[in-house]
Amino acid sequence: MDNNIVIIPFDNLRELINNAVSESLDKILAASQPKREQESVDIDGALEFLNSNGYRIAKGQLYKETSAGNIPFHKFGHRLHFRISELRKWAELRLTTGNAVGYLDYAQDNKR
Repeated sequence: MDNNIVIIPFDNLRELINNAVSESLDKILAASQPKREQESVDIDGALEFLNSNGYRIAKGQLYKETSAGNIPFHKFGHRLHFRISELRKWAELRLTTGNAVGYLDYAQDNKR
């Protein structure tokens, strides 16, 4: 084991300690902050956002909604992209008007 002794001025030691503590606190705070929501997502991101927020929709149904022009989307090359804010508004409108995608009529389901 090396027994090296380093002598540095007190002010330099204070600066080293402050920097180390500051960097550690920054990492802890960054890890504790909620992740920033992406503004634009691809089809898989749109599915994940909608399904994780209680708006259940299958990938095929999402494609049908885009083909019909019922859901707001943008194209980047040949890929579909969705703005989270537009998806949220679309889904909330569907819930409030009763026109939710994949809406289940429980009365009919219970008759079967």
